Amino acid sequence: MNETKILQISDKMKARIKNIVEHHYGFTPKDDDIDWIEEMLRSNYVVLHDQRIIRELVVNNIGNTLLEHRDRIGSLEFERIWFEKDIFKYLMFASMCFRAGISVGTISLCRTAIESGIKERLAEKLAKKEVTNVSELPEATWTKLNELNDKNLAQLIDEADREEIIKKEKIEEIFQEFKYRNQNSRKILDKIIHGDIGWMVNFVKSGKEDTRVIGAKNELHEYKIIADMRNDEIAIGVLKATYKIAEIFYYKDHLQKELL
Repeated sequence: MNETKILQISDKMKARIKNIVEHHYGFTPKDDDIDWIEEMLRSNYVVLHDQRIIRELVVNNIGNTLLEHRDRIGSLEFERIWFEKDIFKYLMFASMCFRAGISVGTISLCRTAIESGIKERLAEKLAKKEVTNVSELPEATWTKLNELNDKNLAQLIDEADREEIIKKEKIEEIFQEFKYRNQNSRKILDKIIHGDIGWMVNFVKSGKEDTRVIGAKNELHEYKIIADMRNDEIAIGVLKATYKIAEIFYYKDHLQKELL
């Protein structure tokens, strides 16, 4: 049976790493530090490689829903939207966290993606109402973004509804596709982001008659483990929901314009 072999890090590569770290981060790492970190990552590669493949497959499957729009509007326009708009920037970071196994990071960044995405989409629409000269739109959009800074997520959703960017009910509908024992999914999102361990423990325990952690050092340790039990599942649902909202903001909007 063939085995994957990872080549030992070369002196040339070590020198390159040192130069990069020194230039960008202001310190020069020792050879011993590079060696032990490389060995640790080598071990992780063997143990966690299958998990990385699974997580990559999941993220790609979620993102593939947007590819039909790339085929329709063209790669250049698709990528311009992807790289210019804030909601996709934070979605990319959220996806990277999921790939790395950092579920809480995925959830937190999805909320940031939604909030920043609504702000930018609102600012763009409000600016177009006041400015007809295309060259003045960026500055007008920036002004509107600053005016929206003090609004919380609930207020932004209400305003996006009034401006017919996305209906409040549509956001709820998208999140409710990923139900967690009939709980409001956005509430779960907020509870995780704000570190409400007590709420999460009660939420997890409500799904089973007896939720126990064998080997927990004490009750506090057990509760912390219980609070983390559903994070991976929730992260997948939230990531899917955020992709759907981003699609409505920018890619389905293109389709609507074409049909008008």
